[in-house]
Amino acid sequence: MLTNSGLYQLFERNVLPIGCHFLGDSGYPCKKWLLTPFLRPLPGPQTNYNRSHKRTRSIVERAIGQLKRRFPVLHGEIRLKPEKACKVIIACAVLHNICKDRHIPVSTTDGHDGLGRLDGQNGAQAVTAPPVAALRYREHFANTNFPCKIILF
Repeated sequence: MLTNSGLYQLFERNVLPIGCHFLGDSGYPCKKWLLTPFLRPLPGPQTNYNRSHKRTRSIVERAIGQLKRRFPVLHGEIRLKPEKACKVIIACAVLHNICKDRHIPVSTTDGHDGLGRLDGQNGAQAVTAPPVAALRYREHFANTNFPCKIILF
């Protein structure tokens, strides 16, 4: 789905602003614009990067899980043309935000794990080797944005 999306094409052609990134789990290929976690992080910047990456993705996944619990139509395949499916998803997101503003709770009795998956599913994807340039960029990104903290005594 990612490779067929319009955003993928824009990122691949470097059309979007520099400094914009997607975060993906280790099932996605590491790219200069799609940052994935280090599989075996070294202490320091890589560990700091992974910690921040995990926290950020966790927040996003919880939000998507809430949206899917509120609107079960989003749990599976939406059998509509892509243009209409996009409208359904946007409408669900708008209604979800209205519910959150009005403090209307989300039901949690549907057998889902809070990440939009049925209990017992782990969402694993096939992993392919990323390009070396993407790995180098991720290393540079981690070193630049998540340096070691030096503690002076």
